Amino acid sequence: MNIGFIGTGTITTSVIQGLFRSKLKVRQILISERSTKNSRALSKQFKKIRVFKNNQEIINKSSWVFIAVVPKVAKTILKDLTFKKNQTVISFVSTANMDYLKKAVYPATSIVKAAPLPTIAHKLGPIILFPNHKKVTNFFNHLGRSIVAKNEKENNHLWTIAASMATYFEFCHTLESWLVKRKVNETKARRMIESLMFGLAHTMLMRTTKTKDLVKEFQTKKGINEELLKRLQKANIFSKTNEGLTKILQRITKAND
Repeated sequence: MNIGFIGTGTITTSVIQGLFRSKLKVRQILISERSTKNSRALSKQFKKIRVFKNNQEIINKSSWVFIAVVPKVAKTILKDLTFKKNQTVISFVSTANMDYLKKAVYPATSIVKAAPLPTIAHKLGPIILFPNHKKVTNFFNHLGRSIVAKNEKENNHLWTIAASMATYFEFCHTLESWLVKRKVNETKARRMIESLMFGLAHTMLMRTTKTKDLVKEFQTKKGINEELLKRLQKANIFSKTNEGLTKILQRITKAND
């Protein structure tokens, strides 16, 4: 089948890179010229890619259409596009709820909201989906791990957690910088942090132990892990994180109303 992408930003680029690293088979991938830099780079990298200036052409020639533009752009361009009844439309637009999408892409009725993250380029990370669509879920399971929301409320909750990516890297940067300031070589500091985080993530992935029990397991009484955890708890780091996530959820919910 042909699949088309309206919008060629970071997420589209990451999805396509992951797609070509997977065993999925597509006849052609049709992408919009926006952004020019990304579309040119992708067309040079992969032979199955065709670049179009006209978004309607992409829709006309595609079985699946991915809407991958920012919310403002989506509202501007979707009103001028005509979809087909037998198409599957996958929206990456964070603020577009299902009621809006059903009207915007009519007469297409096979609609899925999706939230892939940049890690999908390496076939890693979650892809938040709503509602469940067997073929779309299977497609994204080849590119990472599909997490299917049971309703739009849960979908908003899951999308909220995706706001933690930069925070995670800031935490890693804090650890790395602490070492560098104490004259540890930058390369060695980076290797220490990336290896530590990979090991912890792998532990969580491979074991069925509850996360709260891992917190207990990875500290010893009066040990250094217990001490740092207590110091951060006393500084309200984790309660502030909860507050921040709640604010993000409110923003997402309001945007989807």
